[in-house]
Amino acid sequence: MRSVACAVMLLLIFEDPRFVAKLTSCAFAPAATASSNAAAVRARLMTVKERAMRADYRADIAGLLRLRRELAPLVDDPELGYLAHYWSGYASWRAAINGANHHMSVRDLQTRLIEADAEFEAAMLQRTDFADAYAAASSVNGWLGNLLRDDPAVMRERFTRAARLLARARELEPDNPRVLWVAGGDLLFKPASIGGDVPKAIELYQRAVQLAPPPSHSPLPDWGKPESLMALAYAHVNATPPDLPAARAEAREALRLVPDWQYVRDVLLPRVEGAKGK
Repeated sequence: MRSVACAVMLLLIFEDPRFVAKLTSCAFAPAATASSNAAAVRARLMTVKERAMRADYRADIAGLLRLRRELAPLVDDPELGYLAHYWSGYASWRAAINGANHHMSVRDLQTRLIEADAEFEAAMLQRTDFADAYAAASSVNGWLGNLLRDDPAVMRERFTRAARLLARARELEPDNPRVLWVAGGDLLFKPASIGGDVPKAIELYQRAVQLAPPPSHSPLPDWGKPESLMALAYAHVNATPPDLPAARAEAREALRLVPDWQYVRDVLLPRVEGAKGK
C-alpha cells in the first residue's frame, strides 16, 4: 500500500511541489532506518566481542555469562544474528575453559558446554558457511564426549558430531587460524591409538600463528594468534622430551600480545619456568 501511495505522489509532484518532501520521506526513510539499525547492531556486537575476549583472558567467568544476556536481543537480527549466537556460545565455551582451571564442577562444565553447543548450532543454521561456528562446536562436542563417558552411546554421538563438524570447518576454511587451533587440539589431546599426533598438532598451531591476521575492528571473530602460541607452549612443555626454550618463548610471546592473560601469566609460564628449574 505504501508503494502505491508513493507512486501516486510521484505523479502529483509536477502539479504540487509540496509533495516533494513527503515523497523523499516515503522513498528513503525505511532504507535509512534499516541501515541505522544494522549499524547499531554491528556496533553492539563489536563492543560485546571485545568485552568477551577481555573477560576470557582475565578468567572473568561471571562477566562472560552476563554477556550472554546482553546478546539475547540481537540473535534475531536478519543480517548479524548469527554472530550474536556465536559470541553467546563463545561466552559459555570460555566460561567452561576458565572454569576447568578454577574448580568448576563437572555438572556446571556440562551446562556451559551444552549452552555453547546450542548457540553454535543456531549460528550454523543462520549462516551455513560460517566455519568458526563449526570449529567451535566441534571443540565443545569433543569435550562433552570426554565428560559423558559413563554413557557410551551419548559419548559416541558427541565424538561423531565433533569429527563431522571439524571436517566441515576445514572444508570451508582450511586456513582459518581458529579452525587450525581446534584441529590442533583434537590431535594434541586425542590418544595416539585413535589418531592423536602431537608433532602434527604443533605444526597446525605454528601454521595458525603464521596465518592469524591482526585484530580487526569488526564483530567477526579474529582471535587465534595468542591462543595458538599458548597451545604451542603447552604442547612443548608436555612433550617427551619437553622443549622448554620453545615453550618459554611461546608463552612469553602470548603474554606480550595479551599482558593480562591470567592463565598464561599465573599457570602456564610458571609451569614452564618450574620445569626449567627441575
